[in-house]
Amino acid sequence: MSRRIPAGFDGPQPCAFHELASVLDLANLVLRVLGSAPGAPPRWPTIGGDYGHIYHGDNLQNVRVVTHRGRVVSSVGIYPTEVHTGRAKLSVGGINAFVTHPEHRRQGLGEAVLRDAHGQMRANGHHIGLLSTRIQDYYRKYDWESAGRQCTWVFDRGNIGFLPDPGCLDVTEEWLPLLPQLVALHNGTTPVAPRSAATFSLLAERKLDRIFVARQGSGAVAYVGVAGTSVREYGGDSGTVAALIRKVFFDLDDPTTPTSERIPGQRATIQMTATTPDLRTDLAAHLAKAGMPFSLEYMGLIVILDAPGLFDALAFPGVDIAPSGHGWRVHHRGKTLELMPRQLVKLVFGPERYPDFAPDLFPIEFFQWPLDRV
Repeated sequence: MSRRIPAGFDGPQPCAFHELASVLDLANLVLRVLGSAPGAPPRWPTIGGDYGHIYHGDNLQNVRVVTHRGRVVSSVGIYPTEVHTGRAKLSVGGINAFVTHPEHRRQGLGEAVLRDAHGQMRANGHHIGLLSTRIQDYYRKYDWESAGRQCTWVFDRGNIGFLPDPGCLDVTEEWLPLLPQLVALHNGTTPVAPRSAATFSLLAERKLDRIFVARQGSGAVAYVGVAGTSVREYGGDSGTVAALIRKVFFDLDDPTTPTSERIPGQRATIQMTATTPDLRTDLAAHLAKAGMPFSLEYMGLIVILDAPGLFDALAFPGVDIAPSGHGWRVHHRGKTLELMPRQLVKLVFGPERYPDFAPDLFPIEFFQWPLDRV
């Protein structure tokens, strides 16, 4: 249910076509100009370019706004995706650029827009919402919780040699002619949010600096996408991908850099990272076997929008869920949990576990590639 807003404001409601420019002006003001680090130059106003797959004429219903005298003063964008987990197809609403103009804060506009976005995501049929933020506690009062699992692996000059030798690989960075094969490699992973060729190329061009492709004959057999010194996406056989990562490292590294010329507070040589799903997936298992260091992290904040629909999609044998007060009662083989909404997020998506309750079923394998997150 949307919260009432003060007189003189209109919404929350879908963004009209003529209001889209005002949405981008507001998002760039809050997140780029005012969101720059103290003492640093203002960041470039790149919201429209970075997230053109959200802010366009065919997605206006999923851009929710409050206006004041013809200007957008609070807004949020929703990016619909479908994640195939291997067990189920889950409908996900990604939350982007949730902002309120500084002159109009503390009037309930942001809460109204967020609750309205929840309603729109439910109307879309999304099982869950997903977002990234550094102000987790703000969202917890709306039933969002830190959840999901991802690994961040670290490579440097001391350990990169433990990955397979890429010397025999035929590697190119001319990836556009191989686009259909890269899409097939991406869509063949699990978990995955399948992409069309148009969406793959848009996200790759906007969010990656370079893509390295391993070829066999005229076909692509693996790829690695890099932003800065971070592997943000990959596809293909785990051994080939691991060799490509080693190739990427040596292409990015400059062995002639003297340690005396390092920037204060920074390493003299690069430290490369790679983001993967958890340890049960192919590449992560390959890196773990090689003893590569990693950290287990939350994937983001998740809210369950349709708990019965989510459990129906997952189709766990012997698991039943029913409303209970302000939360949910989950039953499995003679055991029952009484959970509030944020506790239900933890049960389903982890990484924390309820060890005595269906540990073979929960948490589920769920992951969305960084390029798909908004």
